[in-house]
This record gives sequence, structure tokens and C-alpha cells, in this order.
Amino acid sequence: MIKLDNFSFSYGDSKKLVLKNISLEVSDGDFLGVIGSSGAGKTTLSYAINGIIPHHYKGEYFGKILVDGKDVYETDACQLALEIGSVFQDIDSQMTCSTVEDEILFGLENFGFEKEEISKRVDWVLEEMGISNLRDRDISGLSGGQKQKVAIAAILALRPKILVLDEPTGELDPSASRNIFRVVKELNQKFGITVIVIEQKIRLLCEFAEHLAVIVNGGLKFHGTVQEVLSHRDELSELGLNHERVGKILDQLAAGNPEKTDSVTKSGAFEYKSFDVAGKEPILSLKNVSFGYDENYLIQNVDFNVYKGDFLALTGENGSGKSTLSKLMGGILKPASGNVIVNGLDSKATRNSVLAKHIGFLFQNPDRQLCCYTIREEIAFGLKALKLPDVAQRTEEILKRFGFDPEMPPFALSRGQRQQLALASIIAVSPEIMILDEPTTGLDYKECIELMNAVRELNESGTTVIMVCHDMELVRDYAKRMVIVGHGEIHADGYPGELVPVLETNAFSNTQFDDSDLNKEEN
Repeated sequence: MIKLDNFSFSYGDSKKLVLKNISLEVSDGDFLGVIGSSGAGKTTLSYAINGIIPHHYKGEYFGKILVDGKDVYETDACQLALEIGSVFQDIDSQMTCSTVEDEILFGLENFGFEKEEISKRVDWVLEEMGISNLRDRDISGLSGGQKQKVAIAAILALRPKILVLDEPTGELDPSASRNIFRVVKELNQKFGITVIVIEQKIRLLCEFAEHLAVIVNGGLKFHGTVQEVLSHRDELSELGLNHERVGKILDQLAAGNPEKTDSVTKSGAFEYKSFDVAGKEPILSLKNVSFGYDENYLIQNVDFNVYKGDFLALTGENGSGKSTLSKLMGGILKPASGNVIVNGLDSKATRNSVLAKHIGFLFQNPDRQLCCYTIREEIAFGLKALKLPDVAQRTEEILKRFGFDPEMPPFALSRGQRQQLALASIIAVSPEIMILDEPTTGLDYKECIELMNAVRELNESGTTVIMVCHDMELVRDYAKRMVIVGHGEIHADGYPGELVPVLETNAFSNTQFDDSDLNKEEN
């Protein structure tokens, strides 16, 4: 179905090849997972397959790519779109309509499906994706995770011959991530759709994919069955992929238990102890806090304390209210009723510029908080804004610690490096509390661990950390405490080792809540 013959590509006038001499065949009906470090060329590979290269992105194009017998270079992009459905990493760039139903209708109507068939497919995909309740919603009011589901639904409704997904579960909780893969696998098996998925969640990918391809520095390093590729565990570890997880997956596959590659625990009745607060000092308190953007409250009568030295993970399904809660805790949003007390200061009565001396906030998208021409200026920016002493010395210390080129423009960095820079600029001001909203979205394993180790070091030095996170492996590895949010309320508060299995078994699946905080806040 897809054949790359000695393919290479460089963007624009650059002489640097992003992809180098790739030869790869993907059979009709295959399910191929693509993995590799950030910046390896995975997204560029997807652009080459679906025709975005060379029909949108120009550059030096070498070799040949055939899709269902058609030469991508010679075939019109619109014709390719009839056969290849793509979901991009940047979901906002893919949205064309104002409402969810119109977004799903858009492709079906443009490709000339009959009215009755359109109706059936819209109903089917809304149900399959678990977003029937969003049917009449404005896309501008959806959270990032909800928009991701809508974008995937719009493509799945077309049932293309080939489906290319670039990190489709980046903003989704464990249950929603698994459901995306389940639906895609169903289409793959039922309709014979050829699937290519670029994904960082290796455990999940290995459970559903038939083959894996590993891209390293623009070249194809490995390609074969999941078991064949994972057998190179030491080499994969050197490339920055998670050695421990890869080893576990391989051992389970060898034992004939591929269905257990996910870390879901199904042990029946579950009991957990509440988080031990004896002798701990609250540094942040929510007292009967409620909040809503309109007449409906998203957060409802929430009471709990965050203690000095906590490493707290806020978890729960997409739309449960986690990001809204984190923004209330950070003072970005003010409660409609109740109080948020930060180190003795009531957030409603305190300017954000004052709260910023106590709280550092790392957004999910680092580009929302980078604003300077050079990395040196970016790190110094917060220090100067808060009128802290020794700006030059602190800036140099952070530059040395993270190994940044001080004169490089921030937006010349990779996504993972920009996330690290945003974190570094916050660490520079030494906040008492650090709030992180999905800090590892879009990062490869190596970048993820580097960032999380920096956060752990900050926590060990006394900073209280609050992290919104969907990655249960990270929660297990780093958090000291875990709170499960559902329907705008606190459902559980305890230790990660005890609560992670509850969330992964979808115990709170009936608490899905309409949380449109991300885009509301940004707008």
C-alpha cells in the first residue's frame, strides 16, 4: 500500500536532510507504529506519506514514494486526500468549522457521501469516540483533549484507505487513549484500513500495532514485528527510549501475554488509605471552592489542602476539571465562591503579580509563555519582572545547568527543548509552589525524564509541586500524592501506588465532565 524507495528530504533552502535514504514498505491492512526521539523526523515522514510534502512544504525531494501505486510527487494533493486521512499533532490547525457536528460533516459532504450514509456515520463516530454529548458544542469552547477527539472523529468518519495519526493521544487520559486505539484497530480489522501511528506511549502502541519502525536522526534504524524491534532493547535504550518499559513489554510478548502489556490492574475490590497529613503544614488551601464560565459550575464545593513539600499529581479523565482546578490554584482563575489561600494570601484579593512571587505555572504549550528574542533574555525575563536580585548571576547558573546556547532564539528549539526552557525560566525565580499542566505532552522519553528529573530536584530542594498528568507511569515514578478529579469534584486523595490502578481500570468512567477551560482561558 505504501512504498518509500531511498527517500530523502530537506525543508526549503536548507541543505540539512531531515529524512535520509529511507526505504520502507507498508502492506495493505498493516498497523504500523512509528517511534523515535523528538526531532528524529517522524512527523516529516507522515507529511511525506500523506502528500503534505511536497505539495505544501517545499524543499529538496529525493527518491520516490508510492501510495496505492500512485507517485506522491506526481499526484494532486486533493486526490491523495481521498485515500489518506491524517490527524496532525497541532489539532487547532486541522479545525475548519465552528461546531463539532459541522466538523465531522465537513469531510463527508465534501467527498460527496449520500445524506443517509452521512447521518449514519456521524452518529456512529460520535458514539465510538464517546463524544455524543459534544455534538452541538462550539469547537472554540472545547478543551485540548476534547478537540483532539473531534479531529480524530472527523477523519475516522471518512474511513480512508490509509490513516496517518501523529501522536493522537498526546492530550488524552489513559481510558480515552485506549479507546482511540481500540476504534482505530477496529477500523483496521473490519475495513482493512492501513494504519500508521506516531506515538510516544510505547506500551499502548505495542499492544495494538503489528509492526514497528524506529526513526533515528532521519534514518530508518529498525523495522519489523513488535517483538523483533523490541529485541534490540539495549540499542533502543541508547537512543533514549525507555529501556525498562521496553524490557517489560518484550518479556510479556515472549510469554504470550500481549494483552497484559498495558499496566491496567483488574483486582476486584480496591481499598486505599487517604493521604497522611499528620504534622504537615498547608501551603495552599481550597476552601469550598466553586467555579464556572457561565451559569454551570465546572468546579463544585472543592475542599482540600496542599502541603509544603508535596509532589501532588492531579489526575482524572479528559473534561473532569483538572486544568480548571490547577488554574484556580495558581490564581490565573478566581473562584466564583469559596477561597483559594496561597501561603496566607487570598487569591481573590491578591494581584497575580504578587502571587507570581510564590507560584510558578508551566503551561501545557510552552509557546504560550515564551516571549523573548534569545534564551538568555527569556531566563532573565521573570527575574527582572519580579525585581529579584542577582539577575545576571542567576541567569548564568540556569544556562549552565540546562546547557542552553544563550544567544539562540527560543523558537529555534525543538518542542521538548522549548518546554525545558519554559521550566528553566520558572526555576530561575525559585517559586515556593510549581504548577505544571501536562508538562510532558509531545516529549520523547529522554526529554520527558530530563524535565521530570529537574522537577524532582526542585521538589527535593523544598518547592511544592502540583502536576496535572495523564501519564500514570510518570505519576507512579515521581508523585508522592495523587488526587483523582471527576465531575468537578475530588473523588480520591491518596498514594499513587494505591490509586493509579483505580484510575487505569476506569473506575471513575461515569464521571465525565464538560471542562472547556483550556480554550476559554486562552481566548
